[in-house]
Amino acid sequence: MKIIKVKTMWPERMGFELHRRTTGDEYIFIHYLTPVVVVIDGKRIETKKGACIIYDKYSEQHFLSPNFKLLHDFIHFDYSLSPIMAKYGLEFNKIYYPINNDTITSIIQTIEKENISRFDYYEDICRLKIHELFTLLARNSNLDMQSHYADSETVARFTELRNKIHLSFEKNLTVDQMAAMVNLSPSRFHNLYKQIFGVSPKKDYLLVKIEHAKTLMADDKYSISQIAELSGYNNQYHFIRQFKEIVGVTPGKYLKNMRSTKIRHMQDS
Repeated sequence: MKIIKVKTMWPERMGFELHRRTTGDEYIFIHYLTPVVVVIDGKRIETKKGACIIYDKYSEQHFLSPNFKLLHDFIHFDYSLSPIMAKYGLEFNKIYYPINNDTITSIIQTIEKENISRFDYYEDICRLKIHELFTLLARNSNLDMQSHYADSETVARFTELRNKIHLSFEKNLTVDQMAAMVNLSPSRFHNLYKQIFGVSPKKDYLLVKIEHAKTLMADDKYSISQIAELSGYNNQYHFIRQFKEIVGVTPGKYLKNMRSTKIRHMQDS
């Protein structure tokens, strides 16, 4: 593996335009941190910040930044990306929108540092990071990210909110209450939450409650009714039903299996 050039947060003036008739014998990955206009097959595409594109070798490369100072990350490769692209179902010369811009930049920063330092196994680290980079693009390739894109500020705001929600598992928050915490309608909140974290807020909240219950069971000093109450359930039977739905067995069966496992370990030791 050889990386010809890699840069993060590379600036250019407002009005900057790059037009190469051909990329030559190189593959080029670009992550635009500011909105740009990308020209693909003669069609002008106005992108939002965070857009990514992977140029095939001998492709025409044409983009411009008419309204903003340009800020972008890029990598030039001199080895075939076709196997990686095929593995993750990605296409050359197509716009992709990853969910988190900061993550993309962080990955490329690691690649840049490794490519400069060239410490032992740097090529292995770069290879792993490139696969991680392309995996993140592939995860969003089937989403309409241009119309439902969550910027880094929104992701940070939702991440902070999620931490608060997870610490409030005993309060039985509703989706309406969660949405009010970020001044959004319940439907908009639900869509953004699922887009960012890959799970609905209701399901995520339920998973936290169940994980807390499993932690309490590990102490082996609480009854099922006590565990239900400490996990934020007013109704023990509701807790039992939801626990079985998520874990696959009832709390009683789970607790029994856990105790049996502990006894076996004690006998083996």
